[in-house]
Formats: sequence, structure tokens, C-alpha cells
Amino acid sequence: MSLKYTILWVEDNPKTVTSKINQIKTYLEDEGFDLNIILIENGNEIEQSLNIPQLDLIVTDYNIHDDLNGKQLSEKIRRLDYMTDIILYSQQQGIDLYNEVGTLDGVYISNRDTLEEKVKEVIKNTIRRTQNINNMRGIVISEAIDIERQIEAIITTFFGDKGDLVSERVLGVNIFDFNNKISLVNAVLKTIINRCVSMLQAPGSDRTLVNSQKRQAENFKNTAKALFREVGWPRNVLAHTEQSIADDGKMSLTSTLKNPDGQIETITVDSSWCKETRKLLQKHSKNLEQVFEFVRNWHEFDKL
Repeated sequence: MSLKYTILWVEDNPKTVTSKINQIKTYLEDEGFDLNIILIENGNEIEQSLNIPQLDLIVTDYNIHDDLNGKQLSEKIRRLDYMTDIILYSQQQGIDLYNEVGTLDGVYISNRDTLEEKVKEVIKNTIRRTQNINNMRGIVISEAIDIERQIEAIITTFFGDKGDLVSERVLGVNIFDFNNKISLVNAVLKTIINRCVSMLQAPGSDRTLVNSQKRQAENFKNTAKALFREVGWPRNVLAHTEQSIADDGKMSLTSTLKNPDGQIETITVDSSWCKETRKLLQKHSKNLEQVFEFVRNWHEFDKL
């Protein structure tokens, strides 16, 4: 499981489930996940679709088409040794889905009216099953690595033709760690801000456009500063988390280390902390996508 929750949805009339998908998307965002929805209208395409990496859930209508129903599709998925959870739904009268599904492992049933709640329930159970220290470490470390790659892409893009050289001789050096890379992104944005200030002082400059570029760079720089606390800090917390048993026998996960302000702090790694951490990682990943586009277009603007 990653921060992108992927649902394969089989429905011959996708418009009928649009509102449900939007509500599920909102629910997942509140839990700190992005919804990646893959809609297919023909169950015969299922084998190709099952090759999608990190498929978290399959949702299928019972009445797919004349030659294939939801029960047959679920059986086909299990014969292919895919054990991803499946939700089978229908609103057709006279079909006993409990009897249809039989003993198929990991197949849940729902009617169309309550489908949204059933999907949320299965997602919640998935999150609970993966809500342990090893899985959270895996998710956070994986996402932090992706964020670090985004940061490197921003830096090399800024240096243009010299980007490969910067990547090899600067970013590739072991001592140039995550925090140093964040500092370099801030330096890149500060350079753009200073360039905008110079452009504003030049006669004939389009002050509206330049001020717009300057404000964007300043906003990105302020957000980038939070990377130290909101990405690097959670990663360090999980790296030093220990399991302990309280007097009442309840297990807890705690981490005691210096926070970004230099003070010793004890963090309890519970579901609320994990949820907030997922949201922070998502926020910064999306923000860095915008920074990358801004920096990529900067050199063309600077030539005007």
C-alpha cells in the first residue's frame, strides 16, 4: 500500500457511479491518500488491468454484460491468484449475492445504494491492517524518496545544460543529504526572487508579469521551508520509533529525539499521527510538482 490508493472499477455505465467515486475520493483525501481510479466497462479486460502495480481494491457490478457477471469475474480473478479485496454490488431484484459469492475469499457484497459506505468500510479495514510501524516506515520512506527525487529534478532543471553535471558532482555526493537538497531548492528560489527584483528595476520591464513571478517564487520558498519539519522530521521519527507496553498492557509506539527546533520531544506514533503525516507528504509532493513546472518555465520567462 502506498499514498496512492488504486481502485479498479468494473461498470458498464460509468456515469452511474461518478458521484460515489467523488465521495470516495474526498474520504481518501481526508485519510491522507490520493485516489487513483481505473474504470473499465468490459470485464474481459480484467487480466490486463490486474497487471497495474499496487492495486488496492476491485469494485465490480454484478451485471457486467451477457457473457460475464460479477460472480464469474470474481472467480476468474481468484483463479489468476490475485487476492486483492473485491466488492461485488447489484441492485437487481431476485439475486442473492451472498449465495452467489459463496466461499470466495476476500469478496464483499453490497447493493448499489449502500456501495459508497461499503467501499469506505473496506478501505478503513485496509488502513487498519497496514497501520503498523513497518508499513508506515515503508510508506513514509518510499514517499520521502520520491519527494527527494522531485527536489533533485527541480535543482537540475534550474541549472539547464549544466544539470547533469550538478547531479553528478553535487547531488551525487554522499554528504549532500536530504536537508542540504532542501536548502539548495530554497537557494534556487531565492535566486529567482533576486533576479525578479533586478528585472523590476530595469526600464521597460513588465512589472505585472515580473511581480507575479516574484510572488510565486516567494510562496514556493515559504512552503519549501516546511519540508525540513514536515517530511524530514516524520522520517526521523519513524526511524527511531520503539514499541513499549504500558502498565495496563496496551502497546504503544513512541519516538524520543530532537525536533527541528533542537528540543527533545517524545512522539506517540498512533493512527492520528500517521494520518497527519500522510497528508503532509501528499501536500509537499503536489506542491513540488508546481515548483518543478515553475522552474522549468522560468528560463523562458527570463529571456523575455
